[in-house]
Amino acid sequence: MPKFSQAYLDSLFSSYDYCKLVELSGYLQDGLSRSEPTYGYPQPVFVFLESLVWFAQAMRSGAVTYYEATPKARQDAMLDALEREAPAGFATHYSLGMQGWQDERKIEVVDLWMESHDEENNRWLWRLVNEHRDTIERLCGQRGRGTTI
Repeated sequence: MPKFSQAYLDSLFSSYDYCKLVELSGYLQDGLSRSEPTYGYPQPVFVFLESLVWFAQAMRSGAVTYYEATPKARQDAMLDALEREAPAGFATHYSLGMQGWQDERKIEVVDLWMESHDEENNRWLWRLVNEHRDTIERLCGQRGRGTTI
């Protein structure tokens, strides 16, 4: 029995509300493997999850907190994913943060860029999750047995 009804999934994927991105990310948490750089997920799913973390941490307390807490192997995987999946500028600024997170001036450039691109990130993530909806639905459906929402 699927964990979610098709009607619920249809409403979730058609929302375009940031909170629904977070909700969707939450449904994917049970199946991820923190020991793997990409959480054991396909690249589009990984970059969706990691971009939410990257932007959320930066908005709350500055990008430096993301880079401090994120293992180098995961950062490398994220940079590769951004180069393949993200709009222009995302990989460049991510790389700048990787290289300069301990330099106050460089990380400020990343923080300012992220602030000004938060909405673009959300729009891109919605495009990404809808392009890979089948994969995400399958991964969400594999989680646990419970009541269908």
